[in-house]
Amino acid sequence: MLARQVAAGAALFKRAGVRAFAAPGKGKGGGGAAIVEEAVDLTRFVPTNILKEGAHPELKEKDEYPAWLFTLLDTKPTVGELERQGFDNLSLEEQRRYLTLTNRKIVKTNNAAKSKK
Repeated sequence: MLARQVAAGAALFKRAGVRAFAAPGKGKGGGGAAIVEEAVDLTRFVPTNILKEGAHPELKEKDEYPAWLFTLLDTKPTVGELERQGFDNLSLEEQRRYLTLTNRKIVKTNNAAKSKK
């Protein structure tokens, strides 16, 4: 009797480890992803509205946006480039970036050293 219980438990354990999916529903084919019938004009709208009701925000002219918005995608100097210029030759913003990046590098190396122990 004990042997039967052990065998049944082992069989149950094997079945529990297998990933199974639900049977497909009755009817013709799976629904799949919903297809959007209306096309959105990307030159006039930003398709960010996730609600059924409401409208997408319209794009404005470039002069209606603040100037700092267009500088967000500019590339910033790396740690190596800042080191080559020398700390004393950097502007305040560049010095702040240099200190932030070097502190980040120190934290990452310390964390990596602690995780290897």
